[in-house]
Amino acid sequence: MTRVTPIRYDTKTKKKWKILLIISGSVILLYILVLFLESFILSGTDSFSSRGGLVLFYMLLAGLMDISTVVFAISAFMLFDASIYLSRLKKNHFELPEDKKQYDRDLTNLPRTDLVENAYARDSVIGGLLYLLAYLIFVAADIYYVAKWVGLGEKDSIELFVMMMLVHLFFLIFAVVLFRQKDTTKYVDEVDVETSYSRKVRFSINKSIMILLITSMVSIFGIMMAHSMTKYIYKSRYGNYEKTIYDFKEEATMTVSSVDLQNGVWSDRITNTDKGENLSPELSFDKVEGADYYFIYMVDESANNWVHWVASDVREEELATGANVNQYKDNPEFKYVGPYPPVGSGEHTYTIFVYAMKGKPDKDMDLKFDEEFHSADYMYYNYLSISKSGNPDEYGNVIAYGYISGTYSR
Repeated sequence: MTRVTPIRYDTKTKKKWKILLIISGSVILLYILVLFLESFILSGTDSFSSRGGLVLFYMLLAGLMDISTVVFAISAFMLFDASIYLSRLKKNHFELPEDKKQYDRDLTNLPRTDLVENAYARDSVIGGLLYLLAYLIFVAADIYYVAKWVGLGEKDSIELFVMMMLVHLFFLIFAVVLFRQKDTTKYVDEVDVETSYSRKVRFSINKSIMILLITSMVSIFGIMMAHSMTKYIYKSRYGNYEKTIYDFKEEATMTVSSVDLQNGVWSDRITNTDKGENLSPELSFDKVEGADYYFIYMVDESANNWVHWVASDVREEELATGANVNQYKDNPEFKYVGPYPPVGSGEHTYTIFVYAMKGKPDKDMDLKFDEEFHSADYMYYNYLSISKSGNPDEYGNVIAYGYISGTYSR
């Protein structure tokens, strides 16, 4: 009993894939052309029915585009695979079959003018080297992933790193398999006639490359997902994903107080009204170990965070009432304007946030004053606490923060 060596492609099949490639490619080109001329076409159409017809045409074409993209990709690979296969048949001195059914799909029935065997054993070496290179690239990507995220404090990323390393072992295992197939005593090419059961058919270079492309795309997607997932977790812990100003306030650890706030209402003297003196409030807060200076930020939360106080270089933990006109009067980094809510606008909530800073933030920001600006949580996550700007930003420049809040109306 002999083994049947199948004929994988014939010239008729190759032509069919070529026609499918041309048709699907034409649909894709037509879709691109219609998108390019869409505004021009619509500008020349006035009636509602005509526009409706065009929309229906676009929808139909978009559906055909989706199908054609899949058909185009499959046809391109099959045409590529068939072309290489038939080319190798010819180089192995076989007559190219127009219809493999005429030869019972058996390569032994196909006429040939000379005997050639294992002419493509080098495919195994080339394929093995490609898979080994892919393995090294993905291992490097895995190491970069774990080094980046563990360095940012995400120790849970080690589990994902181990999983990715195990998955990427596929490339190394497949490389070993391909290197073994270079042995001509155990393997033959798919265009060789093998009449015994002693040897197996090796992977051709085109099959190896196709599998490599598919597995590489899956691996790339997996690495991207690992980065995205870890970034989301990182931002959830240190950044502002799914956090509000209320979440931010709940995590405050510094105690802030002021004698100018009584029963939840700010004193008239801190206001910029006819009753006030426009004096910055008295302020006392905790001394924070390791803090180089303190950043004070006062906003009217009822007026979309209207900024009333920005002091970006405060060195003491107690400020007397009117520091803006006394010890800090000539300091350009100490800006204050008292509350001045519109008459009859009801109670406004004025909140003072104090941040204990380890050093200057790494990310620059053009601070606004006496106008609408960022909320206190945005200031923290996107500016003040950034110790190193990058992708993602590194946090830790704010050691602690606290706030005090009160109302004022007139």
